[in-house]
Amino acid sequence: MAESAAAIGLLQGLDPKAAADLLEQAQRRTIGADEELFTAGRPARSVHVLASGAAKLMQTTPSGARIIVKYIRPGEIFGSPALLDRFYPTDAVAVTDCVELQWPSELIRTVIDRHPRVALNVIGDLEARLREMEGRLRDLSNEPVEHRLARAILKLVDTFGQQTGEGVEVPFPVSRQDLADLIGSTLPTVSRTLRAWETQRQIQRYRRRLVIADVEAVARILYQEAAPVPKPRRSHRRAAGR
Repeated sequence: MAESAAAIGLLQGLDPKAAADLLEQAQRRTIGADEELFTAGRPARSVHVLASGAAKLMQTTPSGARIIVKYIRPGEIFGSPALLDRFYPTDAVAVTDCVELQWPSELIRTVIDRHPRVALNVIGDLEARLREMEGRLRDLSNEPVEHRLARAILKLVDTFGQQTGEGVEVPFPVSRQDLADLIGSTLPTVSRTLRAWETQRQIQRYRRRLVIADVEAVARILYQEAAPVPKPRRSHRRAAGR
């Protein structure tokens, strides 16, 4: 299958011949669902672009907790630390069967010397990713779980959503644990919130399928105040001892 240069962020703005030449030099790999594209801590030797399918970038904390940093869509650059001869900071795992393109970092640096537009494309991707991370940090520090979960689901809808007869579906498996790892929460909290939304028919779940039946209703959650957390009641024993 031939990839279109117009759909690949790394090649945006290049003249057609230069883009075609760079595509010809790419190493093309087919990756099965749940297979690793690269692992954290390994030397970064290649710049990657997803040609089709979906993948996720993940980190594991020293305590063993898993964090989903980002879902990667087709055309998106990842693995760019290779340009600085550094190590991959995350694991990259295929969520579906996918095709990726790789270029050796030395080749991309040579291309950047001849075509500064490629450097601008990489910088633009990094800048967008930085804004996204800043937003997530703000959410983690200030927003309740319901808002963080709604925002994460809406982001998945905006990036990957496909219209079906039941609503807008995220076209790859998204478990409750995945959502918890994505928003920095716990599985019980996310499960409880999703059950409430399922009862209200805002979303539907079929095993690991996630279908948003009412996108507008999920969006409205962002403008609602979170339910107050009940304060712990004083025990009778403590009250009697006063």
